[in-house]
Amino acid sequence: MHKCLSINEILTTIFHHTFIVPKPEPKSREFRDRRTLARLARTCRYFLEPALNVLYYEISDLLWLIKCMPDDLWVVNGKQLSFKRPMKQSDWDVFLRYARRVRSLEFDRHCIVTTHLNVYVALAQPPPPVVMFPRLIHLRCGEYRPEAVPFLQLLLQPTVVHVDIDNLMSNALTYCVLPFLPSRCPRVRQFMAFRNFVFQKGDHVLTEFSKVLCQLTELEALRCAELTDESVLHLSQLLRLKILRADLRLNSLDYLESALGHIGFPVLREALLSAPTMSHCLRFLKLIRSTSVDTINLNVDDETCAADYKNIFTSWAANPSYRNLSVIDISEMRVWRDYDEKHIIDIATLRPLFQLKRLTCLKLETLCTYDLDNVAIKEIAAAWPLLETLDVSIRECGWEIPSKVTLQGLIPLLRDCPNLTLLGVVVDATILPATSIKLPGAGVRNTSLEFLWLADSKITRSSLVAAFLSAVAPNIEQIVSWNTPLLSGREGKDKYRKRWREVERLIRHFSAARRQEREWAGDGNVVVRKEEEEPVQVWDSEPELSTDSEDDDDEIEYCHSVEVF
Repeated sequence: MHKCLSINEILTTIFHHTFIVPKPEPKSREFRDRRTLARLARTCRYFLEPALNVLYYEISDLLWLIKCMPDDLWVVNGKQLSFKRPMKQSDWDVFLRYARRVRSLEFDRHCIVTTHLNVYVALAQPPPPVVMFPRLIHLRCGEYRPEAVPFLQLLLQPTVVHVDIDNLMSNALTYCVLPFLPSRCPRVRQFMAFRNFVFQKGDHVLTEFSKVLCQLTELEALRCAELTDESVLHLSQLLRLKILRADLRLNSLDYLESALGHIGFPVLREALLSAPTMSHCLRFLKLIRSTSVDTINLNVDDETCAADYKNIFTSWAANPSYRNLSVIDISEMRVWRDYDEKHIIDIATLRPLFQLKRLTCLKLETLCTYDLDNVAIKEIAAAWPLLETLDVSIRECGWEIPSKVTLQGLIPLLRDCPNLTLLGVVVDATILPATSIKLPGAGVRNTSLEFLWLADSKITRSSLVAAFLSAVAPNIEQIVSWNTPLLSGREGKDKYRKRWREVERLIRHFSAARRQEREWAGDGNVVVRKEEEEPVQVWDSEPELSTDSEDDDDEIEYCHSVEVF
């Protein structure tokens, strides 16, 4: 064996790559390969310790540790594990051997069903002066039964810097564990706490949560629901707070503006805010004095007209504090709209944002619709070459009005934004380039694009669309369209959704064929030719023999030859 394999740091790095394995499915990008790692731990003595350290680095269920102990200690009845006898020193030796490796420990609300109370009672009495989890840095807790409190309190130790509370409720977790957090974990840098329904002003749980927050001085990231005004004032003075996610519906902005003045949130980088109205969020943003804001994520209950959006974007583009802005994500939470000419966003509305050259993500899930065409898409591509996510599809209800964006119009975006991974836009897929032996899009081939969100995009010829997309974006894994309750009542929903599903399926086959031919040709690079206007063909009528039919899967109409030139 090579000498480098006797170095723990090298082995740990290798085992991390073995443990976390990428998956091709878009909904699950990776999984934990515990079986392979356990086999590596048994391979030789050099592998044992680093492999076990990686294997037990992150524990999402306390039962994994308990089941390492002798079988005569525990029993599973139905879904619940309980202890049959008191723990002995030999049991503790086994438990502590693995517990000392744990860096991240989770107790979600599922533990209430799977873990008997006598387990917590036994674990709350370790042999002195033992620290059960000496390397613990991340604690996630949803266990709220009073009998578990002594054990949970033992987990609050100075090494913990990241705490997640599953559901802030009026229970023992809130009143008997959370208050000890500031004194026992003074170095907490990341804190997350939510609940299943909104707080009301004066809620006792919110008051307790506020008391805890006001004692944490090292916070770098806070993700929570509602905050009291006192909490906001405390957070605004923190010199390390970079990420804030909060609901502002209970906060008095008049009070905050008078109390904060011109000093607040000096180093904040990400502002993720929820509020009843857009104006509420905008007033809060003005309290942020950081010059390094790179993410603005707003969730509002009310609607905003296109003219107001243009004014907002203009002010952001002119604000020196936003010169490094890379992510803009705005969602209006109402689920219906009755739009008019005041609620139509065109390229003139978006154009002020073109000054933000570092933009990598733009997502606008608004109640406005869009009036964009191929020229507008070309402008967007030229303005934001670093784009990774562009979503203006309005997934819930689509554009409703006919789209002027064609598949050919997406070519500049695919060419000039090489890192584009997700594209959400409504297209008119009834207009396609005419059949030709030339490669679609003058040879443009974007290998980053994986997700297409197309809302209420219309399509007639699935095979022709799939042939085009497989050439210009061969790695598309998922196409989402016509899949929301608001779109379910629209005319033609079933046939359009079925056809886009067929496109998603065909792209995989066509792309595989193109890869095989490219490898056979011995040239993996496609030369991008100068963009030319290609003739188009409009398919107004439905196909007589459609590949969209389940009865005829073998007859496929090809838009372009699959050969690679």
